[in-house]
Amino acid sequence: MNLSQCWQVIVQSFKTAYERIGLVMLTNLLWFVVGFAPLLIVMYVPLPPVVTYLGILLTVLTLGASAAAVNYVMVRIINKEDVEFRDFKVGFVKFFWRGAAVAVIALLGALVLFVDLTFSLTHTNRIVQLLSGIWIWALIFWYAVQQFVFPFVVQQDIGIRKALKRSALLVIDNLLGSAFMVVISLVVLALCIILAAPILLFVTCLLALLQNYAYNQLMLKYEQADQEVEAEANA
Repeated sequence: MNLSQCWQVIVQSFKTAYERIGLVMLTNLLWFVVGFAPLLIVMYVPLPPVVTYLGILLTVLTLGASAAAVNYVMVRIINKEDVEFRDFKVGFVKFFWRGAAVAVIALLGALVLFVDLTFSLTHTNRIVQLLSGIWIWALIFWYAVQQFVFPFVVQQDIGIRKALKRSALLVIDNLLGSAFMVVISLVVLALCIILAAPILLFVTCLLALLQNYAYNQLMLKYEQADQEVEAEANA
């Protein structure tokens, strides 16, 4: 994916968000309410500590499932399909366990890498400290991989293991496009945190649009390669 295609992804994403702004805002609000529901309950309702901890853990699952539902709705919008209010529920139910698993794996992977980085940085051995760069790059790579896991899961309707493997291979084979997604997603997240309100109204849907448009753009060359191989085989 070259710079022109990266710019095209940005334009397509923001154009789609603007054209379907009502649906985007509603879907993002559903993501927030459903995803954070367990956390909000244990925060404002007096409950035993054990139930509170379970509510926090459950929030990770519901956030992942809700993110998958958002991707499901955004993909239908990108594909020019009819989208209804109930499509969020359809996506939530269909991809609940896979979405939840993506969230858990993403969090655990980041946590392990962060612990390794902290260990390296605080180690007394100078050589071990110098190796901290490996963990920094590993964290960046892990974050880049996460940009395409949901598009693979939702668009190809595959399992988590395949989605992670294909996402990793896609990142390795498309360094510029992957770097673009890392930067643009961090910019979107930073702006939403600074401005506060977009977290409720746009952030997850906008990220899903960016990720799925980028996924579609990157997958074009593989689809073209498959067509060429098929044409040669039939010649």
